[in-house]
Amino acid sequence: MKKILSLIILTVLMSSCYKSYITDYPYNSIYFPYPIDVRTVVVGEGMSIQVGVDIGGIRANNIDRNVAFTVDNTLVTPAILASMKNSGFSYVKNAVTNTSTLLPLPSNYFSLSNLNTMVIKAGQHMGYITLTVDSARFLADPLTLSVNYAVPFSITSANTDSILPAMRTAVIGLKYESMLFGNYWHGGVTTIKDAAGNIVKTNVYPTAIPTAENKIWKLTTVAPFSLITNGYSDQTTTKAGGEMQITLNGTNVIVSSAAGATNVIQPDGPSTYNNAKLLQNRKIFLNYKYANADGTTSYVKDTLTFRNRIRDGVNEWQDENPSHY
Repeated sequence: MKKILSLIILTVLMSSCYKSYITDYPYNSIYFPYPIDVRTVVVGEGMSIQVGVDIGGIRANNIDRNVAFTVDNTLVTPAILASMKNSGFSYVKNAVTNTSTLLPLPSNYFSLSNLNTMVIKAGQHMGYITLTVDSARFLADPLTLSVNYAVPFSITSANTDSILPAMRTAVIGLKYESMLFGNYWHGGVTTIKDAAGNIVKTNVYPTAIPTAENKIWKLTTVAPFSLITNGYSDQTTTKAGGEMQITLNGTNVIVSSAAGATNVIQPDGPSTYNNAKLLQNRKIFLNYKYANADGTTSYVKDTLTFRNRIRDGVNEWQDENPSHY
């Protein structure tokens, strides 16, 4: 009898849970999914992001939902910056580590695909607008290399039952990355010659996939078209200023010493970027030289093969733009 009673109770509970799962809540709500966030635009990749709202409380959205919003610069406050610094998302927290003051992004630095309305289309639970930065103005400002500016949004009305008070606003910090930033597999050959041009030693280090993490070359953005590397020849280091600076000019790459370089790096013939359409097919070919303490000179031919990059907490290891395939 007890087993039968237990089975009945379990059946009722399961039916109740299932009913809650398949039916709508008593009311629906519009909200920003991320009230504070940090987003990154990439030079040469459109320089735009999507900003959107969600609707909750319904299984099926059968009508278009118009969500009115404003850009409200009064939302950019020291308290918001403090919230970012204490965010549970590491990519937000880390992005503002060195930020002392957060400012509203100047209105002439960006444009919106719609100035006042986001639309959640019937059949969808999310609606977006596109924010595109003005490349010339945005990249000319040294403050945009890290998060010093933010764009603040506030929902003013929506054709829904309610707007979630705690998620009615969104303050989005913005920064940029140079196109070639990320992590690369590395391989090549270094030929060491004496002052007379005789070969003293040849060091070959083929590209190995996978390879140890401490052998991965990291390309870090320092300007719109310039990055620093953590390596040279077959060496990798942890110097904050980097080892070598590479500057992209079309498909040509200019190599030079970084601020923290172990050696004085000089070009040795052309260096190039393969301008691959797909992210995962990117390769950089470097030709450079540097003098050694013993009077010899190292001549280096390196190949960097794209592995991945981390943008706004997302591991990007292959191209996600369908038009590129």
